[in-house]
Formats: sequence, structure tokens, C-alpha cells
Amino acid sequence: MGGERNRAWKYVYLCSASLILLSLLSCTAIKDYRLRKEAQEYLLHGQKLLAQKNYDGALDEYRKVLSLISYKPLQDEALFNMGLVYAHFGNPKRDYEKSLSLFLKVLNDYPESHLVEEAKIWVAVLQESMESVKKIDKLNQTLKDIRKVKQTFKEKEPEKPKPPEARPEEPVEGKEYIIRSQKLLATGNYEGAIVENQKVLSLSDPRSPKDEALLNLGLIYAHSGNPQRDVEKSLEFFKRLIKNYPKSSLAEQAKIWIGILEEKEELDYLIQKLKQVDIDIEEMKRKKTQ
Repeated sequence: MGGERNRAWKYVYLCSASLILLSLLSCTAIKDYRLRKEAQEYLLHGQKLLAQKNYDGALDEYRKVLSLISYKPLQDEALFNMGLVYAHFGNPKRDYEKSLSLFLKVLNDYPESHLVEEAKIWVAVLQESMESVKKIDKLNQTLKDIRKVKQTFKEKEPEKPKPPEARPEEPVEGKEYIIRSQKLLATGNYEGAIVENQKVLSLSDPRSPKDEALLNLGLIYAHSGNPQRDVEKSLEFFKRLIKNYPKSSLAEQAKIWIGILEEKEELDYLIQKLKQVDIDIEEMKRKKTQ
């Protein structure tokens, strides 16, 4: 009798423990669901505010995602979006250093994130732009020499070459192609990634992610590691995305890319111009000493 009573109590204890465990697991699942939904709402609201040019408001929403300390998923998206805000050409508080640090944080803290490849491209472009600014600060010293010889040397301002007109291209689409292109890009196979995205644009299904393919093509041609890097082509794809899919959630990101790439082109042009001025001044000095 005593043995049966002990077994009965053990069974009761086991059932009680199981119920407590199930209750705890259920509470955890409910909490995770609530936190994910809350984080998604912050991200969505942040995107809307960014589209409305409310940069501070967008940053506040993304910071709310980061404030959910007990919930890590989606924090990579919040950091990435904050990087976009600080790189945005329309943001009066634009700060490339802050933008760069946020993209680097995505790479360092979330190496498995689906945003890693895009963050890598952003890091390379921002570093190049910041380096261009440093070069310009150095080359601006030549302007002092220009003032000294201004009376005898007049520089004719060269016309800035106009970018070639965008040529219409065949559209592309297909989710499986997008996934394959991302894998190829991650391995450095730029040509293969281009082909996969162009397959997307060639599909007739109106539900195909053509906006995503256009963004990817713009990113590939802007990639510093691409031996066939072409800023003009990159700009063309970003502009097509905005023109053909103005309501796409990727349109705002394309606008940011256009702003930074066009600014970089202007910086590169100014650097070349200042270098030529420096050469002309040295040539004038040489002739005067003869």
C-alpha cells in the first residue's frame, strides 16, 4: 500500500511539473510574438516617417526596436535603417561617420543577417566618399596658388560631362532568382548575380520582385569589389526602380543611393579638376622661370 501511495504522489508531482513547464513555454512564446509584432510596428512606422523626410522621427522608431533588450531579432534591420537615415542626402543632420559605424555594427554583431551584403557595399561606398572629402581638403590648398596667379592665369571652366541617357532595358523577376543572386554576390560572382537578377526582369508575372531585382543590380554595379563597377549603370537601375515602382518599400533606399553616388561623382570630378589646376600652375611657374 505504501509503495502504491508513493507512486501516486510521484505521478502527481510529475504532472504538476509538466504543467508548470508547459505554462512557462507558452508564456515565453506569447511574449516573443508580442515583442516581434511590436518591433515590426516600430520598423514600419520608421519607414513611413523616413519617406515623409521626418529623419529624427524615423531614428526614434528604430531606436525603440533596439530598446527591446530581451528581443534580438529585427535589431539588425533597425541598425541598417538607422545607417540609411544618417546617409540620406536630404537629412540636414547627415553624418557619414555615424552611418558607417552603424553598417559596421550590422556586419560585426549580426554576421548571419540577410542585410550583410548590402551593409558591406554601404561600408565601401561611405569609406570612399569620406576618403574623397579628405583628398579635396588637401587639394583645396592649390586654390591659394590660383589666387596668387589669378591676374595672369584664367582658368576656363570645363563643362561637366553629361551622363549618357538611360537606355530602356528588358524588365526582370522571380524570387528563386533573387535568392540565387544573393548567394552568388556573397561569393564574389558578380556576373552570375547580374544574370540572375536580369532573369527576374524578363518574367511576365506581375507579382515578380522586379523592384528588388533593380535594387540588386544597382548594388552590384556600385560594389567596390566588382571589377566591372559602373556608377552610371548603378544610377540607372536605382532611377528605374523609383520611376517604375514609386510605391515600393525599396524606393526610398534607391533615392539615398542616388544621392550618395551623385555626390561621389561630383567629388571625383572636383578632385580631377583640382589636380589639373595644380599641373597648370606648375607649368606656368616653370615657363616664368625660363
